Amino acid sequence: MITDFIERAKRGESVYLCDVRDAFNDANSNVECVIEPAVGEAGRWSIPLPCADTGEESVFLNEYFYAHIYNFISAFGGKNMTLYYDPGVQHIEKLCASLPDIFQTMLPRSERFGYGKCLNVTDRVNEAMGFPPFRFKTVHKRCDNIIPNPAISDNAVTAFQKAVATASDKVICGLDIGGTDIKVVATFNGRIAAFCEYDWYPAGMTSIDQLIEPIILMVRIMRTAISLPDTTCGNEQRAALLNNSASDEERRGILDSFGKEFGVPILFDGIGVGFPDVVIHSKIVGGETFKTRGIRHSSSDYETEFSELIGLNDMLLAHCKPGGVINITNDGSLAAYTAAVELAHSERANDVSDGVFAHTFGTELGTGWINECGEIPQIPLEIYNCVFDLGNYPARKFGVFDLRSTLNFNTGIAGTMQKYTSQSGAFRLALEYFSANAPKLRQELFDKGFIEEKEDGIYVALSPADMRKPLLEHIMELADKGQPQAEHVFIEIGRYLAAIYRETEFILNPKIKRRVLYGRFVKRHNCFKLMQKGAHESLDIVFDVGDESLAFTPLMRDLKNDPHYTVAQFGQAVGAVYFASSLLG
Repeated sequence: MITDFIERAKRGESVYLCDVRDAFNDANSNVECVIEPAVGEAGRWSIPLPCADTGEESVFLNEYFYAHIYNFISAFGGKNMTLYYDPGVQHIEKLCASLPDIFQTMLPRSERFGYGKCLNVTDRVNEAMGFPPFRFKTVHKRCDNIIPNPAISDNAVTAFQKAVATASDKVICGLDIGGTDIKVVATFNGRIAAFCEYDWYPAGMTSIDQLIEPIILMVRIMRTAISLPDTTCGNEQRAALLNNSASDEERRGILDSFGKEFGVPILFDGIGVGFPDVVIHSKIVGGETFKTRGIRHSSSDYETEFSELIGLNDMLLAHCKPGGVINITNDGSLAAYTAAVELAHSERANDVSDGVFAHTFGTELGTGWINECGEIPQIPLEIYNCVFDLGNYPARKFGVFDLRSTLNFNTGIAGTMQKYTSQSGAFRLALEYFSANAPKLRQELFDKGFIEEKEDGIYVALSPADMRKPLLEHIMELADKGQPQAEHVFIEIGRYLAAIYRETEFILNPKIKRRVLYGRFVKRHNCFKLMQKGAHESLDIVFDVGDESLAFTPLMRDLKNDPHYTVAQFGQAVGAVYFASSLLG
């Protein structure tokens, strides 16, 4: 059985972690893992672990075991993990004893690599909560039953409805911050007053100031946009200010001229933010995403520099009225919150009592979870970093930035969700399928400047223009027109989604079984249908698409009716408005 998995991996096939675990369920030995989290209830899992007969099998089983430990920590973080197993089972004792070395618990954060990277996030969370660094513990016995505290559930539907009602007479800014752009909306007395999109490439930045400045600039732009008078000159300035192709210098010139002529622009009652990193109690504490890669590699003191992001709250608060609020969460959590608010105003309001689970598709896979209590669990939830494929050995030989690679950008670990259900996954699959069956389409990717081949690999072109968004649009358009290889890209991503569903069920066990999908992948309905088709080949999963079909609140209906922008594009920015409103009286 193990040999069969290895042979499939050598052929370039996926070998899903959930399938391997299911196949091992009859193993005579297992490890029970219990995480004591920094916030919330303990997590508990059982990993079946057979013995290996050969060295090659041993390597496979080690990777299988470490992937589970890595996934649990990536999702839950925690103050510590206790491993329970029967004494005398040598292969399990050896694996458990190796964990401090494999996860580099004794190394400084700057020196950790591979599996150890997940502890950097966990230790930052622990530090922010006043706890010591993470550690492993082992106990040579069966784990006693853990009786969870009963959930105390408020009326989640009422809370979501209150946030919408509160926004009806407030001035609020909502930011959806991603890896290729920042989308922002400003609302005035319950109506959308301005939209703006800002293209950026945070992974190429070398200082935290470069990351913070565009965010503050966008807030300043929105304040001024809603303050400009409704005159010919004011409307022209507003259009120039909100123009996506305008330079930062041009926009700052308009902001300065407004200040000289009119004084201080309108202040917000609140600002809501979806940020692409781990956020605990509105504090950005992750620091290991692809977006901050350039800063990590350039900074002489990354820990001190990254900690400046905690000050983003105060920087944003300076743009609010006295008594104003700032509410920040992970971008995936914001997607789940957005869906929950909309569903709470629909005929499916009762569904929210089971919670909402959402994914966002962009530069990486975002994941958000609103539990049955209507709360965002205060855990890292770095699902994009979790391993779910132990196969496709050929793709591991390429460098992390090579389009053919399945190695994680941040850790170098193979088979994580980051490289499968994201734009990187679409790029890799398109190159593979076009190379095999549509050579003209493959050549077109080079001829149109989407990708380039260098001595050390094949890469998406980032200069003179960043071609990530245009390349994804190109692949999606081909699929939308019925090109078979492009269609197969999204069918395969749907199959990945089915395996990811099974893995998130195992790790998190959310009460809600539906999934809401947001982002560029679902902007074209045919691509969504293709992903749904691929997923249904494996599981009977219900997907909701985060588009116009989830537009029930006044602001979201405003967005739905806008002639230029769509719910798929700006829906989460609207959700950020309601997220801020939830803290207002």
